[in-house]
Amino acid sequence: MKTFNFTIKSSKTIKAALGRGMADIPASFPGLFKDADKICLVTGTDAPPSLRAKALALFPEGKIPHFYFWLPPSEKAKTLEQAGKLCSFLFDKGFSRNSLIIAAGGGAVTDLAGFAASIYMRGINWVSVPTTFLAQIDAGLGGKTAVNLGGAKNIAGTFHQPALAVCDTAFLDSLPHSELRSGGGELVKYAMIGPGALWRTVKTHLSKTLAGDRSALTACVSACAAYKMKLVARDERDERGVREALNFGHTAGHAFEAMSGGSLPHGEAVARGIRFALIASQGTGILKRGDFLKLNALVDALRLKPAAVRKDFRHFLSLVSRDKKARGAGNRFVLIAGPGRLCPAENLDAPLLKTAFEGALK
Repeated sequence: MKTFNFTIKSSKTIKAALGRGMADIPASFPGLFKDADKICLVTGTDAPPSLRAKALALFPEGKIPHFYFWLPPSEKAKTLEQAGKLCSFLFDKGFSRNSLIIAAGGGAVTDLAGFAASIYMRGINWVSVPTTFLAQIDAGLGGKTAVNLGGAKNIAGTFHQPALAVCDTAFLDSLPHSELRSGGGELVKYAMIGPGALWRTVKTHLSKTLAGDRSALTACVSACAAYKMKLVARDERDERGVREALNFGHTAGHAFEAMSGGSLPHGEAVARGIRFALIASQGTGILKRGDFLKLNALVDALRLKPAAVRKDFRHFLSLVSRDKKARGAGNRFVLIAGPGRLCPAENLDAPLLKTAFEGALK
C-alpha cells in the first residue's frame, strides 16, 4: 500500500491509499476514525457479495456503531431525492458532525454519498472507496460531488473533498472485461493529458490492463490516481484552469451519453468524446497529422463497439451549449496540440463540429 498526502488551497490535507489487498484501514489511519461517533457505509443494491465482503475487510466493525445504506443501481442513485433519503436516514440514526460516511462503489455511489456528506449538517467527513476501474482512476477522486437534473449530468453539486480516498485494485478482480474496457476511456485520457511518464505507463500496460492483469491494473490505477490528486491539489475548485485538463473528452462525451438514453457507458462515451476532440483539434490545425495518428491509435486500442447513439446533430449542439463548462460561450471544448499540450477553445463553427461529431460516432 502506498499512502499520499495532498494539501489543497484551503489548507485541508487529503489522504490517499493506493494499492492492492489492503485491510483494516482504520488501523492505518487512526486519526480519522478515533473521533467518529458513528459510521455509515453507503453502497449500491447491485453490489456483489464479494464487494461487500471486501468493504467490511477494509472497515471492520469495532466499537464505533456501524450503519448501512443501500442506493439504487448506477445513475438512478444520483438524484436530489436519493440525497434527501440518505440525509434523513443519517438524521434518524442520530448522526452528528463528528460522524463519518464511507462510500464504497462506482462513481454514482461516491458522487451521491459525497454530495450528501457535503450538505448534511453543512458538511461531515467522508471516505471515498471507488470499486470500479473507472471510479478508481477518475470518478471517485477529486472532491467533485453531484447529482443529475433533467437528464443532464452533475448539474447540482458541491466541492467536498473526502478526508481519505482508498483505491484497492482487489475490488476489480470480479469486474467483467467490458467494464475494464469502458474504464479504458478515462485511462486513455490520462495518457494524453499527463506528463511523458504517465503516457509511457498507460501505453505499456494498456492491453494487459484491459485483459484484467492485476499487476497492470495496479500500476495504472496508482499512476492515474496520484496524478489526478496532484492536479486537484493545485486547482481544487477548477478556478485556475489547471483542473480543466481533466475535462478532455468530456463535453462531447457527456452529450453522447445523454443522447444514448443511458445505454452508452460513461467510459465509452468519454472515449468517443476524446476522438471527437482529436478530430476537432486536427480540423482547427493545432494538432498535426502525425500526432493525431499517434493519439488516435490509443482510442483504437480500446476496440469500441458501434455506438448506440441517435445521430441527431442539432440535439448534440443543444447539449454542448448547455454544458456547465461552457462558461457562457456557445460551446467550449478542451482540444489538444500534442501529448500533454491542451488548448481550450470556444465557439467552434458548426461544420467543424459536425465533422467531429460524425467521426466520433462511426
